Amino acid sequence: MSRNIIPIYSLLSLFLMSLCLVLANEDVQCTDMMTNLMPCQGFLMSGDESPSVDCCSKAQALDKQFAASDKPDREGICSCLKAAAQMPINLEKAAMLPALCNLDTKIPIDPNVDCTTV
Repeated sequence: MSRNIIPIYSLLSLFLMSLCLVLANEDVQCTDMMTNLMPCQGFLMSGDESPSVDCCSKAQALDKQFAASDKPDREGICSCLKAAAQMPINLEKAAMLPALCNLDTKIPIDPNVDCTTV
């Protein structure tokens, strides 16, 4: 691993552990969701110009889960993604992900989203 990748993985691990503590009682498991979306890291956190097929596949699965969920679970998914948007990701790329991966529900990855309206 290169030296500049190690801090990113350390930061991501710290973030996932903090999500476990903060959202331990949530029905939606943020750590599982974030682990599933790891293939999107190259697009959201580095220079990849487009999301990988694996990234879009995982995002589409989350999109289907979001669409099939009741309001409390949708709010939980939104809260997880809102917390993820606090990481050093490219928010412009995050906003493009729904269109690039053909997501139906347009789940926001935005640190300012109001999750009570999803």
